[in-house]
This record gives sequence, structure tokens and C-alpha cells, in this order.
Amino acid sequence: MEAKPLVSILLLSMNHEQYIEQCIQSIMNQTYKNIEIIYLDNASSDNTYQLGKKLLEQSNFPGKIFLNKESKSISENLNFLLDNSTGQYISPLSTDDWFAPENIEKKVAFYSDNPNAGALFSNGWFYYEQEKKTVLNDSSTFKRGNIFKELLTQPDCLFYVGAMYNRGIFEKVGKWDENLLIEDVDMYIRISLVATIDYINEPLVYYRRNSESASKNKRFMIEGFKQYYAKYKAKPWINMKKWLAERYRQFAADCIDNNRKKESIGLLLKAIKYNPLNLNNFRTFFYLIRQSF
Repeated sequence: MEAKPLVSILLLSMNHEQYIEQCIQSIMNQTYKNIEIIYLDNASSDNTYQLGKKLLEQSNFPGKIFLNKESKSISENLNFLLDNSTGQYISPLSTDDWFAPENIEKKVAFYSDNPNAGALFSNGWFYYEQEKKTVLNDSSTFKRGNIFKELLTQPDCLFYVGAMYNRGIFEKVGKWDENLLIEDVDMYIRISLVATIDYINEPLVYYRRNSESASKNKRFMIEGFKQYYAKYKAKPWINMKKWLAERYRQFAADCIDNNRKKESIGLLLKAIKYNPLNLNNFRTFFYLIRQSF
């Protein structure tokens, strides 16, 4: 019987003491068993590392366990984990998220029928920590193929948690860009320029959302988007000025919805700077000015 390919789960934690057991248990419950776990704790200030180390040492999976003395970026940590892995397929996972039992099995089976896919994702659930509520993601907007343009213009064209990569793709596109604050979209863009991205339209992963999520940190996200603008502004397949203007407009709209009108004015000015032809931004800006005085 042909040996099943080894899957490397790149497990990354930081202050996830209350979540890590659920995450590791979901790996132990996988129906696919030829797995190695490469675990790195990013200098947690709580007992995440101690608990994770204990749970992994008690598991039956081979792997490696590492601890950062000082916090590093997600890209730096993922590259370190990748360098220490040996599997044919690579599956990064943050320890506040977790897998459905058949996640790895179904993705490996998909790759056996579609070996040229550079990256593979599935649908999943959002778990809202404060409300203790699980919501199935809407997969109707998913895209497959060479979707480098859609990755910037349609953020919901894929589900970001639980992706699996064919190891050979990193030889073509390189590792995660350590100069970027937001690493995942850039990796998908580079993959999609040379290979296809595909998906399984079935929920196989859980994505925990809480007030500490990076997507809730507007300053962090804005700085990350500015880096994308600098990296891709010369590309002929997208108008990055309009793209960045829309990011600022969306943040401004969120501020308006949360009654932070003065903050939204500065964001709208940024949107106008990058896309002065959008008259709706001007109308909203002057409306807010009138409301503020």
C-alpha cells in the first residue's frame, strides 16, 4: 500500500492559554493521522507555552516544540516553522482556531486529484467569542484559479483560516514576506500569479473572532494596507490608488457606524487623496463637517 503523504501542521500561539487545548485536541481528533506538529510559542506572557508543550508531549504525533524569547512577526514565525517542517503538505494554524475532524483528510484527498494546485482552502465557521456564537461563512463569493486580482478587490473570495499548501509552491514563490504586517493576502497573490488556488465548498475549520483580532485593529490594518499599496502600486492589473481609497472609505464608514465622526473625517480625507473622483466621499466628508460644528 502506498504511504500516505506527511502533513506538517505549523502551530503558532501567543497568549492563547484558554484556547490552545481545544486547538490541539482538534488536531489529535483528525481522521487523517500521518501528521507532524511543528509548534512555536511567540513569547506568551501567560501559560500558553507550558500547556501546549504538555499536551503535545502527551500526543502520539511526531514534531518539534519551540519558544521565542521575544515576540516576532507572524511572517518570521511561519518561515521558522516552515524551515523546521518536512511534510509534503503544509497547514498553518493559530492556536485560537481549530479544525473539524475531517479537515486534513479531505484536503489531502483533494490534492491527490488536483496535484497542481498551489494552495487549497475550504469554507468554515466564524466563532464569535464574546457571544459564544457559531456562524457558517457564506461561500457564494469564493473564487478559484489565478485569482490574484480578486484577492485585493474581493476580500471574501476565500476563507483565510486552515489553508493547505503544496510544499513545492514555496520553491516557486518564496516564503512569507517578513517586511509586511499582513502576510496572508500577499502569499496568496504570489501563489496565484504562478499556480491555481482552489477550494472545497465544505466547512472544515473554525475561525475565532474576538475584540483582540487583528482585523479589529484599524491602525494595524491601515498600516498593512499601505504596505500592500507600496508593493503592488506598479502592477498593471489593478488600480491601487482606488483600492487604497476604498480601504480608507470602509474604515471611515465603520467609524461613522460607531459614532466616531471626527475620526472618520481623517479617513475620508485619505480616501479623497487617493481617489478624488469619487464624489460620494466628498459628500460624506462635508456632511460630517457640518455635523461636527
